[in-house]
Amino acid sequence: MKREPLHLGWLLVVNAVYSVAAVVAVPLYIVLMATRRKYRHRPWQRWGFVPKFTKRPRRDHSAAPQDDNRAAGMRLWVHAISVGEVEAARTFVPALAEAMPEAEIVLSTTTMTGRQRAAKLFPNRPLFYFPLDLAPCVLLALARVRPTAVIQVESEWWPNFFLLARLWRVPVVAVNVRITEKSRRGYARIRGLMRAVFNSTAAIGVQAEVYRERLRALGAEADRIRVTGQMKHDAVAPADTVAGAEDLAREAGLVAGQPVLVAGSTAPGEDDVLLAAYGEARRAVPDLRLVIVPRRPENFDAAAEAIRRAGAGLLRRSLGPGVVPEGPDPRSPVILGDTMGELMKWYALADIVFIGRSLVPLGGSNPMEPGSLARPLLWGPHMFNFPIEAPALLAAGAAREVSGAADLVAAVVDLLTRGDRRRQMGAAARQVIRSMQGATDRNVALVREVLG
Repeated sequence: MKREPLHLGWLLVVNAVYSVAAVVAVPLYIVLMATRRKYRHRPWQRWGFVPKFTKRPRRDHSAAPQDDNRAAGMRLWVHAISVGEVEAARTFVPALAEAMPEAEIVLSTTTMTGRQRAAKLFPNRPLFYFPLDLAPCVLLALARVRPTAVIQVESEWWPNFFLLARLWRVPVVAVNVRITEKSRRGYARIRGLMRAVFNSTAAIGVQAEVYRERLRALGAEADRIRVTGQMKHDAVAPADTVAGAEDLAREAGLVAGQPVLVAGSTAPGEDDVLLAAYGEARRAVPDLRLVIVPRRPENFDAAAEAIRRAGAGLLRRSLGPGVVPEGPDPRSPVILGDTMGELMKWYALADIVFIGRSLVPLGGSNPMEPGSLARPLLWGPHMFNFPIEAPALLAAGAAREVSGAADLVAAVVDLLTRGDRRRQMGAAARQVIRSMQGATDRNVALVREVLG
């Protein structure tokens, strides 16, 4: 691939700007460290004092090509920003280790929640925080890790890191990349700098053609960019059941054969619409049950209050089994899934799934997980976080878009009275998922190509 100049001019500009910004940023960072736990967790690592790794042994260039000794002596630094990026790396890190068993793989995250998730998924891998994008911090981290290459998952485009890694001749590969339209507009204001950053990479693997075009419009060279797909889809395995779902149904008082509508990963502003639609839908399907699972814990109490305002019974999952539901309808209360880690179990109990964060302009939540369970999908008009998946699911007949309560009522009643349509939609969802898998292997191949 073509190599860009070292962009020393841009390094000078970036660090001059950072120096001015530090007058405000450093005192603010000190305040954040004093007031928020996540900023106090191993802060020295963010300043570049990451674990110090031993010097890498030299690769044996005398080995015969058929011995495939390319990975000997390599250290691969995989960076995933937060929980979502760590989940995207769930299949990538094991696949990379299998393809290059002699390489040492170390991991970093930006957020504490990302670190916690990475520690669970990859318990035997060295793990540390990504450095602040200040030249001394970046250079110190590179000197202590001594990576053969850095692989960033859904990359943060920090100028110092990318440009200094290029200066140190450490190839950086960005995989699973997407550039939202909002990001494109922002980057366009500093197009010259972003062109230098993008073209300091060894390669960029994007999720879809639309992201390739946005990068090209910002000045990224075409021969650096490959469409490799979305790795999160590779972690989605079609299944008919989820472990623990039957226990959850029993504890929540759901009766076998009772129709269930699950609204997953909802946001404020959606609860009232869902509850109004539920009330109307029960006129046609009296035994219908509704489960609302907010995306964020801080929204649990607001969702509970919305259920009370609607005059429905309320059963909070967090109170555990055997709790008497509150409100006027204790026999068929709305269930509030106010616990973490049980969303897939709720989806497994659903006859229909509504995708949250789509009735409000937040871009929607992941439709592939409930789709893998062959559930028909409904969502609102705001699914822009999934510009490839949402249109594909709609085109395949796996999902329907609704604009409000009336549309939602019509879709729910139609699907609950037409079992054949529900089954057709579920089968179509699984087929779409299968067609979108394989990104992990393509990204591993891209890394191997860069490393030669």
